[in-house]
Amino acid sequence: MIYISKGTSKSSLRHPLKVTRCGKTIQISGLQAELWRKGRYGFASAQTKAEEMALKSLSRAGLAEIQQESSAAFRYYALTSCVLCPTRRPGIGLSAGEKELLCWLKKAGLRMTVAELVYLRSRNIHPTRKLLRARNRRALVEKIYNPRNIADNLLEQQMESESCRDEVVADLLSLLRKKRLVLL
Repeated sequence: MIYISKGTSKSSLRHPLKVTRCGKTIQISGLQAELWRKGRYGFASAQTKAEEMALKSLSRAGLAEIQQESSAAFRYYALTSCVLCPTRRPGIGLSAGEKELLCWLKKAGLRMTVAELVYLRSRNIHPTRKLLRARNRRALVEKIYNPRNIADNLLEQQMESESCRDEVVADLLSLLRKKRLVLL
């Protein structure tokens, strides 16, 4: 079982740990706090039954996204269940792919999903003035969605088989490790 943590914590060394997600602060301690910290900047795995039970509790509280397998597809699906929130840190020291994803996340004028980011990269669509900011939101949505992928979760399913999916997931995880991204 793999998982990734969701939410933010100002101080990760305090006991009990206070994690905020979507305006709600939850105090966790002990094994739950330890597991949340392990999954904060990337995927981690549960090794024991006690860890699995603690993870299920974190998941019910909305503080972790759990998948039963560790394959690349399951990592993709775990991230599709998260809201990607860029931080205010500067984008220096990033690869070209990371910079592009960060640009989409910060300037798109709407909350971008993992599937949408995979779609844009797979179609070689780069951030331009005509697609960025709130005033161009409609143009961006029309670029991504069409009658073949507009239904619920259809884009996520289609993007699962795209060749660049793992590259986008790796770039997003790198942004998370570099504290340029928060998962909610």
